[in-house]
Amino acid sequence: MTEGMLGGFGVLIILFLVVLAILWFLLPFAIFGTKDKLDALISETKKINQELEKLNSK
Repeated sequence: MTEGMLGGFGVLIILFLVVLAILWFLLPFAIFGTKDKLDALISETKKINQELEKLNSK
């Protein structure tokens, strides 16, 4: 009885590790994919701040 439960638990652990390995493999692609978007947002924020400074100085 105990062996059957441990076998099922082992399958569950292996499944978890496979999912974790897939996510770990995909993580760098997700990070580099968002880097360009973050750079664009930073650029837009700087432009908006410059426009606000111009409006504030008038």
